Amino acid sequence: MNPVVGSYRERNTPMHRLPAWVKLPLLGGWTVVSIIVTDPVSAVGMAVAAILVLLSILPPLRPTVRAMLGLSVVAVIAGAYAAWRIDLSEAIDTTADFIGLFALSLAITGSTRMGDMLDLFTRMARPFRRVVPPAIPGLMFSIVVRVIPEVAQILAQSREALKARGIERSLRGTVTPTAIRTVGFALDLGQALHARGIADDAVPERGRRKQALAR
Repeated sequence: MNPVVGSYRERNTPMHRLPAWVKLPLLGGWTVVSIIVTDPVSAVGMAVAAILVLLSILPPLRPTVRAMLGLSVVAVIAGAYAAWRIDLSEAIDTTADFIGLFALSLAITGSTRMGDMLDLFTRMARPFRRVVPPAIPGLMFSIVVRVIPEVAQILAQSREALKARGIERSLRGTVTPTAIRTVGFALDLGQALHARGIADDAVPERGRRKQALAR
């Protein structure tokens, strides 16, 4: 079985032992700092630190390398655009930020149970339960964090398939299957959520009464 990059794996590492309420704010703080700090040396240092954190959770090697390489292509493209529009310093900062944030997100999703993430965001959303059901924000965040490595893996697999056919330089051949498989993944995820009645929990009480009267 090919392990899915970014999925939780039972380990006994320092990152695994940290509670979710520490790791998720760490990711948020890292994002803010990476946006504020524009020094390329600091950005590269943060990216290296994030990669070391990722390695510390002992992730599956081959899927992780493929995902990081796929993201690196996107990061280099973004960096090239920044170099063209601004300067080389901004390009290095942009590329390093992409790689560092992606590596840290993999480290957090790979060392945190999805149930712990859901519980944390459910507790955080309780003060706003009159506006939105508490389970919904946690579910949305967990899905977003989980989808990022999934899409990266789909992209890497599409590139590998093209390389096997000797047409790895085809942009259309990369984008089309990646988009189709990503949409398929989203549809499967939506059906799974609906089958568990999660979508029904988001229906407001007034909407439920209208549905009951319609029946």
